[in-house]
Amino acid sequence: MPLGDKVVIATDTVVGVTHIVVGVTHIVVGACDFAQYARGALARFRSKSSSGGSGRTTTRGKRSYLWFRKRICEKGKYDVQFEDLPEDVQCIIFSKLELKEAVRSSVLSSKWANKGMIHSKLRFDGSKMYGKYMSGKYRTLKFIDNVNRVLKLHHGKVVETLEIKVEFDRILPVHLDNWVSFAAASWTKNLALDLVPENYLEHTERYIFPFELLDGETMSRLQQIQLSFVSFKLPSQFSGFPKLKRLDLYLLHVNRKDLQDMLSGCSNLEWLSIARCDLEDELIVDRPLSHLLYLRVAHCKMTKIELHAAKLRTFIHNGTQLPVHTIQAQELKDAEIAVTNFTTFEHALNVLPKMLARVQNLTLQVPLRLKSSSLLEKSSKFPQLRHLKLLLRHSPEDLDNILSLASFLRAAPLIEELEIHFDITGRGNAEVGRLRNLPKCPYKHLRNICISGFIGTQGQAELLVHAVENAPALEVVTIDTANKSGNSLFQDVDRRGAYIARSCLEGKISPKTKLHINNCSCEGLHQEWVLI
Repeated sequence: MPLGDKVVIATDTVVGVTHIVVGVTHIVVGACDFAQYARGALARFRSKSSSGGSGRTTTRGKRSYLWFRKRICEKGKYDVQFEDLPEDVQCIIFSKLELKEAVRSSVLSSKWANKGMIHSKLRFDGSKMYGKYMSGKYRTLKFIDNVNRVLKLHHGKVVETLEIKVEFDRILPVHLDNWVSFAAASWTKNLALDLVPENYLEHTERYIFPFELLDGETMSRLQQIQLSFVSFKLPSQFSGFPKLKRLDLYLLHVNRKDLQDMLSGCSNLEWLSIARCDLEDELIVDRPLSHLLYLRVAHCKMTKIELHAAKLRTFIHNGTQLPVHTIQAQELKDAEIAVTNFTTFEHALNVLPKMLARVQNLTLQVPLRLKSSSLLEKSSKFPQLRHLKLLLRHSPEDLDNILSLASFLRAAPLIEELEIHFDITGRGNAEVGRLRNLPKCPYKHLRNICISGFIGTQGQAELLVHAVENAPALEVVTIDTANKSGNSLFQDVDRRGAYIARSCLEGKISPKTKLHINNCSCEGLHQEWVLI
């Protein structure tokens, strides 16, 4: 058998454990389980080729599946060559390989040269292809040349996924336009253009996405779009993306009308992320996004968002200030809100329940100003909230007013789990015998309390005692003196915080409640600490 030109495949009932043999050498192509791909491809080929249980098959190409199987049985296990597979099955097997592995496989036989390059999912990542040791301009030219060479081989073929990741350069736009045209002609369903340069803040010019190159048929096929470091202006006859399910926009430059019209034209959208959009205006989507399940808005300048998404399950907001969005979501389950600017406690408890009335699990990361230790007299409610996670940063003057955080518990009558992660510095100063009390307010459903960053300040001790005393169904209390970021405090501070936590709960926690403090655990407080 000529070296590199004949390949023997070991088969069992369908295609058994596969070995690629050149001469007497077994070559494993990358880490690819070639047999698994072959089995799957042949199984699909068999199911598509069979007709109505009659035992007869239709042929695809020159060979039928039954003929192929008969030949396997006649010639024996090691007498079937890869090229004996029907041509479309060979293409299916190659299409299941990663592009890099397919290229490696193609060098084993001259007959495989083009098959190894044909792939239904094309992903080009400039950083992985050339690294950072090649000069920027030369790297870009090399990237363009290689992408064009591969796309030329795929001319006239169906390419379901086309992903381009390369740092934007002024020489790229004309080629990017050609690649978008290629996607339109290749029945592409998933299109990604990630063009973020390393120092993107220094770049004012961006790629203008050519919507005019996408006809109505192309728009109706696209299911996923990712655009990073682009700008766009919609054509006057924009008809929308009726089948688009996932839209990821990053570092986008666009005006209000074009963004609103684009989102309004995505009626089947299920996943939407808008990050670092420089639109300083309101965003109002006038058509319901009735299939939207996930919404993320991060570091955008938009002042307000209004949309109707009845099935929305997850909402994530990252920014400088608390959002004032109007989101109609009757099935909202999870929400994550993270802001960098200080906000008042009163403002947070008035804004968030109105916007997230149906939320069940809320994570809130915000620096709060706590003006007093008393409860808010009037605040909105979270009627469905079950799990509350607070990641808090306080200024030193607020530490004695931490007790007012109990207002969050009162605003969530069905709360079951409370997590509070403090990011504060200092030393425990709580006087266990002089803790302030709040009026009784039973939290009947509260079962689990977890507090980290507990250094034993007066406010922390008061909040802990209040929550424990008013939770008749409490099962577990976990106190950790390390903060959430993993920065351990000094050992003496650890000991002080642990001592204060244990002392202030003495006689106030049920013997049935499990208490975990630092590395120790006890059932009730009348038992010896047991190292975990």
